[in-house]
Amino acid sequence: MTGESSTAESENPTASDGERVSEREAAADEADTRTKTSERDAEEGVTRRGFVRKAAGATAAAGAAGVVASDDAAAQTTTYRFGGEVAAWNGREPSDIADAENPTIELQAGQEYEFWFENIDGEPHNMTIQDGNGSAVVQSSLINSQGGTASVTFTATSQMSQYICTIHPTTMVGDLNVTGQVEEGGGGPSLRVLLLASAVLLAFVSPLLFALFLFSRRQGPGGGETTAG
Repeated sequence: MTGESSTAESENPTASDGERVSEREAAADEADTRTKTSERDAEEGVTRRGFVRKAAGATAAAGAAGVVASDDAAAQTTTYRFGGEVAAWNGREPSDIADAENPTIELQAGQEYEFWFENIDGEPHNMTIQDGNGSAVVQSSLINSQGGTASVTFTATSQMSQYICTIHPTTMVGDLNVTGQVEEGGGGPSLRVLLLASAVLLAFVSPLLFALFLFSRRQGPGGGETTAG
């Protein structure tokens, strides 16, 4: 009895040591799992920040491109300057119409132009662009005082025929020679509008794309969700 009791007592410490080893291994596995999870979360956090920065940069770039496109369009507007008096329209700028009376103006269909004038005799004048039927396409305000100015801005079309002061139509009138054709569908949205719309769309779509990106990262090779082991 004494020997059996002694043997049982010597086996108990061994069993206790085994349990402690198992507990240590389980704790080590749990710590390893937490470490891998933390590392994955940290990696995804960095990736998420990078993705958001890129998306924000793309949105800003698209918006900036819209502004640049608008500025470029404004820079392409061609301006003609005249002095207005009862006797005639006196060309001033550009240099090829300087000092010419009622000069013929060459225009390109689809191009934007500005016709500006200064009243130089104090009589009432306006600047009117007319079509071949004598109908006004665009018309400035009436300037009654000497030194006063006005202008019209328009996109040239083949229907435009002349520029004229409707108060003095027999003396203040010049021809417009429009070449080329405006492309079909020219009334569509401008480049600036398209770029800004793209920027707004990107701002809404980016979070969805990122969610799909994270979801794909969590999928294993066989399509199952990956877990830290």
